[in-house]
Amino acid sequence: MKTLRILFTLIAAVFVALVIPLGALVSWGMAGICVLGAFLFFGLMLLCKQKQEEEEKRARHDDLTDLDFGNEEKKDEKKGK
Repeated sequence: MKTLRILFTLIAAVFVALVIPLGALVSWGMAGICVLGAFLFFGLMLLCKQKQEEEEKRARHDDLTDLDFGNEEKKDEKKGK
C-alpha cells in the first residue's frame, strides 16, 4: 500500500505540474483534464492511506489481544470459588 501511495502522489504531482504549460501551449481544456487527473490520483492516494491505517490499527489491536497480563489466573481462581 505504501508503494501505491507514493506512486499516486508522484502521478498527481506530474499532473499538477503540467496544468500551466499545457494550458498556455495547447489549450485550457487539456489543463482541465490534468486538474481532474490530479484530483483522481490524489483521491486514490488518500484511499490507500486510509486502507493502510486501518490495517495497521487492526495489526496493533491483534498484537494487544495476544498479550496476557496475568489476569487469566485471577479469573480462574474466582470461577473456582
